[in-house]
Amino acid sequence: MIEMSKSKLIEAIQNGYTLFKTLLAELDVEQMIQPGSIGKWSVKDTMAHILIHEQRMIQWMKERLRGGYPLLPQPYAMPDDELDRLNERIYQENHDRSLGDILHQLDQTHAEALTLVETSIEEDILDPYRFHLEGGEPLWEAIAANTFWHYEEHGQDIRDSSLRAFGEAVST
Repeated sequence: MIEMSKSKLIEAIQNGYTLFKTLLAELDVEQMIQPGSIGKWSVKDTMAHILIHEQRMIQWMKERLRGGYPLLPQPYAMPDDELDRLNERIYQENHDRSLGDILHQLDQTHAEALTLVETSIEEDILDPYRFHLEGGEPLWEAIAANTFWHYEEHGQDIRDSSLRAFGEAVST
């Protein structure tokens, strides 16, 4: 079991985002918009995927923290086939958005998520019984799944696709 505190969570979100943005800064525009980085997705599509999941988490969290019961399910708790359909819908709805728009929204959404965590009561974030999440986990795990764990997961996908592209360029 991971020991977590609100300050550690905030630090992990900040550090995870910094590492993700550092990785993105190594890519040029062409590398970001080229399809096929992760399946049919470009890096831009991957950023949109992260963005929308983080926005959904923020919406869900705000509703729960107000005492409501969101209609929006948390993706980390969805069955795989349902999550695949959601991710395909996110791809279809965001594929034609500009890279600049995605980058801007990604920064704004990250800042909003960070502020939401910073202004939340620590017990709300850490108590596994506070919100009765699907697997009985504390809210911080849902936050991690939609922030720094997500940045790390797809950051690795981007690194792997860059290595594949480099290997193909070297072998030709």
